[in-house]
Amino acid sequence: MPEYIRMHLNESPFSPSPAVRLRVLKYLERLNLYHARELEEEFVRRLSEYTGMPTEYLSVFPGSSEALIAILRYCKRRGLKLVTVWPSFHGIVEFASMEGVDLGYAKLVPERFDLDLAELSRRGGPGKALYIVNPNNPTSNMLFEDFETLEFLLRRYGLVIVDEAYYEFSGFTVARGVLEWGKLVVVRTFSKAFSLAGARVGYVIANPEVVRELNSLEAAFSVPITSLAAALGALEDLDYVRKVVSEVVLLRDELKELLRSEGLGVLDSRTNFLLIRTPVRGLEVARELARRGIRVRSYRDPDLEYFIRVSIASREGNKKFFEELRRVLALHPRVVNA
Repeated sequence: MPEYIRMHLNESPFSPSPAVRLRVLKYLERLNLYHARELEEEFVRRLSEYTGMPTEYLSVFPGSSEALIAILRYCKRRGLKLVTVWPSFHGIVEFASMEGVDLGYAKLVPERFDLDLAELSRRGGPGKALYIVNPNNPTSNMLFEDFETLEFLLRRYGLVIVDEAYYEFSGFTVARGVLEWGKLVVVRTFSKAFSLAGARVGYVIANPEVVRELNSLEAAFSVPITSLAAALGALEDLDYVRKVVSEVVLLRDELKELLRSEGLGVLDSRTNFLLIRTPVRGLEVARELARRGIRVRSYRDPDLEYFIRVSIASREGNKKFFEELRRVLALHPRVVNA
């Protein structure tokens, strides 16, 4: 067990399904091989059933981060400049810098963190790719939940990348749009609802031509056999996944109401984390909580300097966080319950 409560990485507070263990054990003896074809074929078949997409529209990566890096390489090859809404997933900034891809920003509407469609339109163009996380990280809210907005964006950008890392919590996906629009790419992960962050398995849903090109930008045999086996086991027990999602949502909403009862602003979340407005700078709050054995995410960005992002932990972990947060904020009596 870690010495601190992990509420900073948006991990699942629950272990994987028992079916995951059985599948991994089965393939442990195959680790002398780079890949197991029958495992790969069975996994893609199951993934096709789960997503409702033909197998040729699917590509598997060692985590959604590696999928995003391949997409950025695709953008660079095609001469596409990248635009992301902001605040957004901090990793996309790091990855764009690593891959030498030009990156521009379209700010979300302050405080509400909604899409600014006028700004997105102004930033668009056929030589631009747009990256959006939906629901958004770190703000936890849906940026759009209709295909009209998606069509608006597709008309204004040469490529639209929708990161659906939290799809299982939101229940909304644009995946079927890939069948109609060749310039739409959807990215997902097994790290959140499937409780497989350590296995590092992600996937892309895209037009088959895009899939083939993305595959050419990834090293061969990059997803380990045991990781693929773990993901297959998770797909074989979707009842467990749904149970995890349901429990996380319950714990999330319990914690949200507790925080609001203290007068704190908390965005309505469609993810496995909460964005909490703090009356003092989030960096100070996070530093104090770390001293007390709790890790949360804070930001230097001016748009988020008075917020912390908190992954949902166990009920005991959430309770401990709430109690310690109250003590931390009590150190600033001028702003408590303001």
